[in-house]
Amino acid sequence: MDFIGEAHSLKRLQLRYAVLYLALLVFSGAMGVAGLHMWNLASAERDRLAFMSAGALEMRGSLYRQIKEVFDHAFLGDVQAGAEFLEYASAIDRQFNLVYARAESERERDVVDALHAAYRGVRQQGEAMLRVSSEEALAGGRSLDAQLERGAFSDFEQRLSEFERVLLQRRRDVDHRLGILQKVVPILLALPLLLATLIFIVFRRYLRVAVAEPLAAIMDATRNISFGRLQHRVPETGAAELIRLACAINSMAGALQASQEALRVAEKQATLSALVPVVAHNIRNPLASIRATAQVMDAPFLPADVREGLAGIIATTDRLDRWTYSLLSYLNPLQPKRTEVDVASLFDTVTALARDRLDARRLSLRRIGLGQTCTLDIDLHLVEQALLGLLNNAIDASPADGVIEFRLVHANGCAALSVRDFGAGMVGSPVPRGLSPLVSTKVQGSGLGIPFAAKVCDVHGGRLEFIHHDPGTEVVMIMPMEEKNVGQSADG
Repeated sequence: MDFIGEAHSLKRLQLRYAVLYLALLVFSGAMGVAGLHMWNLASAERDRLAFMSAGALEMRGSLYRQIKEVFDHAFLGDVQAGAEFLEYASAIDRQFNLVYARAESERERDVVDALHAAYRGVRQQGEAMLRVSSEEALAGGRSLDAQLERGAFSDFEQRLSEFERVLLQRRRDVDHRLGILQKVVPILLALPLLLATLIFIVFRRYLRVAVAEPLAAIMDATRNISFGRLQHRVPETGAAELIRLACAINSMAGALQASQEALRVAEKQATLSALVPVVAHNIRNPLASIRATAQVMDAPFLPADVREGLAGIIATTDRLDRWTYSLLSYLNPLQPKRTEVDVASLFDTVTALARDRLDARRLSLRRIGLGQTCTLDIDLHLVEQALLGLLNNAIDASPADGVIEFRLVHANGCAALSVRDFGAGMVGSPVPRGLSPLVSTKVQGSGLGIPFAAKVCDVHGGRLEFIHHDPGTEVVMIMPMEEKNVGQSADG
């Protein structure tokens, strides 16, 4: 089936089928015309040879009658013998003219010439005998008879035999060709039938593989998709049109599946967006009262265990308040208010916000690439909150007395703001899953720091990436920028 090709279009298949069908018709017609032409040629040749042979025999009969008239004149004194002799002579001349007209090869013309020459010798002797009186002819009759039989007439018979041998050989050649034609013609006539059968088998198989089976698969896929099984896919095989149709159906199913998932997420987002603020309000107000009460009750004269319990209450309420605030920030739709922000100043602000935690763990910050002027068109508060969350993660992951790196790299129209710790590192790269928080390994963690940073990157047209080091993990916020916003600082 290589000459068809399973990936070819139905239009090309139709064209090739038409070409093959037309070629088959032309071949069949050519074989029929060629066979009929060869048969007609052989039949015409046999008719020609038969005509020449019959003409030679008729000449021989007319010649015998001429000789008979000679003998009638010589021995019977027939006065009409001369006139009848000339009539037979005219008939023989006409036969020679007809034979000459039918002779085709040089060999045939040579034997006809030789036969004609022998006839002229017999005719000359006959005319000579007709000029002799009957008495003289009777006197020399025996010698004349011997002269005719052994002389010119014997030569005529020999030439006639040679002429007939030539015709016989030619007839045998024609019969041999006819015999071959009788054997070949049935084969040539059967060949178109075999070709037609082969074309039928090949195209039937092609239609089954390239059309029927893909159509059945498409119908099955549409039925599954209509029942809501959007993960079902159509095998992309068959003719080109059906492959394009299968790709379109698969694309449609994927788009429907994505839309269904997006709709599910949107519904969940809407539900949570409506529910979480109410829950948060109902939680944060009692938390504020509990914290205030704990602070008021705390006094230096209280026993140590009581003060420790009050401190635990305050820390727990602060943790619940931070988690509620993070959840509200994560669920609310982000609409960035862009301004030109200097990246170095942004890192300074984030460092200042986390200074207490850094000092508590005795951690130092290493700034890389921040000596150059780089501004981004971003929402300062969103990016600041995202970076602060990543820095807090790095603080929690770092060992005491360790180092955390702030790094700025820009290339190919993007700026990479990264935070790296030198802790134990992560197992794999955390992937935000829509509205679901990540699993936090920290006691006070909400699991929303990385998803929030990923969301901030997304609304700015950027992305969040993770680089695993030995030791530690580097989290990179990649933001789009313009090259004009990059330059060297005064201190270089």
